Amino acid sequence: MTSPDFWNRFSLRLEDKDICVKAVRDRYEDCEVEEFREQGYCSYTLLVTPPKVAFAREIIRHQATAEVKCEDGPALIVQLRPPQHALDLNIVRAASTAHPALAPTIEDLDLSLPRGIRAYEMRKVDGTPLSRLQQHGHSLDDSAGKRLERLITSFADLIAQSWHSPQEVHDITRTARADSPMDERPSMFAQCRGKVGSTMISRLERLASELPDEHLREIAREAMRAIQRMEDYPLVLNHGDLIPSNILVDQNTWEITGLIDWAEAEYLPFGTCLYGLEHLLGNMTISLPGSALTWTYLNGATQLRELFWSRLIDAVPGLEARMGDVRVMRDVGVLLWHGIAWDNGAIDRVVNDGEDVEELVKLRAFLTAG
Repeated sequence: MTSPDFWNRFSLRLEDKDICVKAVRDRYEDCEVEEFREQGYCSYTLLVTPPKVAFAREIIRHQATAEVKCEDGPALIVQLRPPQHALDLNIVRAASTAHPALAPTIEDLDLSLPRGIRAYEMRKVDGTPLSRLQQHGHSLDDSAGKRLERLITSFADLIAQSWHSPQEVHDITRTARADSPMDERPSMFAQCRGKVGSTMISRLERLASELPDEHLREIAREAMRAIQRMEDYPLVLNHGDLIPSNILVDQNTWEITGLIDWAEAEYLPFGTCLYGLEHLLGNMTISLPGSALTWTYLNGATQLRELFWSRLIDAVPGLEARMGDVRVMRDVGVLLWHGIAWDNGAIDRVVNDGEDVEELVKLRAFLTAG
């Protein structure tokens, strides 16, 4: 195990790593424990592979009278997280309820680890990160086009599932007048208690005054005015980082098989995660060395976006009547996820032309395409 990045990033010692890995190995003494090849920014991940004998023993222990077929057990993931990036177990359990086939059940291992590090166990979700399979450029052959269509319809089904899932808040009616000052928050947003939701209005205010060009600032102002007029709009569980590296797919069909990294999930108005659709329809390109970055949409992206909306509306009766509000929340999501910089976990700075060129390219492209 040779990856020191996580430990250096959070000012942890390599001795802490040795203690943590030993604790996990002791917890799974009959299993193989090794560094997982996919590592996140805010966590260190271990793959736990049970041998046949350990799996058979576990079945016998829990089902003494059952007929046992000696096969390998399911692989597990153990994720180590510093205290500032600990998981909200209520949220991750809600995710596995809302998306039982896509989100793993996560349990706190309650190990005694140094510096407040937490260890979480979860089932290894099948699939390949979409980021490994996406191609650069804009042309697609027929087979790639078919895979992308399946990806888009699968993504629409995922979004529809969030609408139908149990919600923390139902049918919240606005109590503030449309012309109320912005510090009198509409009740819908008063119910958003997570890191993003609880500061959504103030973030939009900052975006409306600090984004680097007038066109973007006006879009932020329009979004603020629009959300003040919303009534009876649903809050749903929002993944929080719906990008290709967190979307697992069947590498042959591109059907979505899982979502990973629910650390930033929270309840937000439906549609705020739709920035994720844009990441499926294009990619960042640079035509020549030294030339400017450009967001390039795939050929057929317009038709694929129409396919997404058609599939979503078919799956959610009555949604068509709220499409104006859904599109507003889609723009709000784009503004919040790409207009606020992510500085090593801090999300309290508006992007600027000097430090955040890539985010501004995405912001301008996504708000134009929506």
